[in-house]
Amino acid sequence: MNTDWATLGIIFTIVSAVSSLTWWLSGQFGSVRHMVYERIGLTEKVLVDKLEYHERHDDERFAGIRNDLWDIRVRNAAKDGLSPLIGRERSGGQ
Repeated sequence: MNTDWATLGIIFTIVSAVSSLTWWLSGQFGSVRHMVYERIGLTEKVLVDKLEYHERHDDERFAGIRNDLWDIRVRNAAKDGLSPLIGRERSGGQ
């Protein structure tokens, strides 16, 4: 009977140690998972902000190029004695 209590004590100790370590590791993994998701969210926000900034910058740049091209057309038309709207009508307003 003595060995039965010792065996039960060892089994109980092992089960409680494993369950305690499982509970502790679960908490650790939970905090690491939370940190990873937080970092992914911050990284996504930074990337989206940078993309939006560059898209706005590109839109402004392309608008400037479009205006410069229109100015060149007007200048060339004025030099050739033509109305700048004639060429614009043919190209479909582009």
